[in-house]
Amino acid sequence: MKDALHFLPEKALFMAPMVDLSHEAFRDLVRGLSGCDLFYSEMLNARIVPDENPDKSLYLRFTRKEDLILQIVGNDPDKMRASARKLDAFAPWGIDINMGCSLKKVTCHGWGVALMQDLSHAQSVIAAVRSTTDRPLSAKLRIGYTLDKAYLLDFVSMLADAGVDFVVLHARLAQDGMRRKARWEYIAVLKERARIPVVGNGDIRTPQDAIAMLHQTACDGVMIGREAVTQPWIFRDIKAALRGEEIPPRPDIKAIMLDFSHLVEKHFPPDVALKRFKTAAHWLALNLAFGHHLMKLLNGATSLPEARARILAAFDAGMC
Repeated sequence: MKDALHFLPEKALFMAPMVDLSHEAFRDLVRGLSGCDLFYSEMLNARIVPDENPDKSLYLRFTRKEDLILQIVGNDPDKMRASARKLDAFAPWGIDINMGCSLKKVTCHGWGVALMQDLSHAQSVIAAVRSTTDRPLSAKLRIGYTLDKAYLLDFVSMLADAGVDFVVLHARLAQDGMRRKARWEYIAVLKERARIPVVGNGDIRTPQDAIAMLHQTACDGVMIGREAVTQPWIFRDIKAALRGEEIPPRPDIKAIMLDFSHLVEKHFPPDVALKRFKTAAHWLALNLAFGHHLMKLLNGATSLPEARARILAAFDAGMC
């Protein structure tokens, strides 16, 4: 196991794994706005990855890999090992094991946060992945199913023994979903006691929130999910705040949307690109006073050129 403090950037900023959002097109958008150190892929299904054709896959699309962490979801050690071996060959920055997703369609298979219920089995999954890669290995997890600090500490101690280099703690319970306020005090406890670096995740909406999390918990980095889609420039702003500089002006939302429409067009076939664009546009439109009206227009678009035309018309008419 490596000393993660030596390869993690200081006060590292991460973009979270998000289904239909943390794909290469959106990663490229965020890269262009600067500030994010490391990006997580969408979760990759260990039942599919070993036989997946990269030339046809919608998920194994990487134009840049030096800042990319590929996340695997599953609970079968053999399939996880095979997936890690295949993903390692793409030469990403690192590999992550999803132990935090709380969606029923994931946990019903024993995947995601369900792995936190069986310490011994989770250890076998980690060992299988660790055996096939020398790259930085992380585990993204939640507090668990109960507010049990001792169990969380034992679980992370096991992860460290099994070869995990750092953990990302989404500071909510499995049953909280995204509803309850994140319990940053669990990040602080974990950072104080864990033998490996800890990245905090949950309720970062402003640069000031990120600085507060770093200060209150002493965590080694901050991961941002939903707000990174709403404000893909937030990483730039956090870096400015950490340097003690004035926060730059907000970028032009129209330009952001148009740029993103071209990026999804570059990375995906037309039908998929349009779906991915509309999914992200919903979040970007939250920055606009009349974003709900713009989304009604965009939801009716049948192609990306039509979507771009509707964006231009809406802004020209002063609707947004």
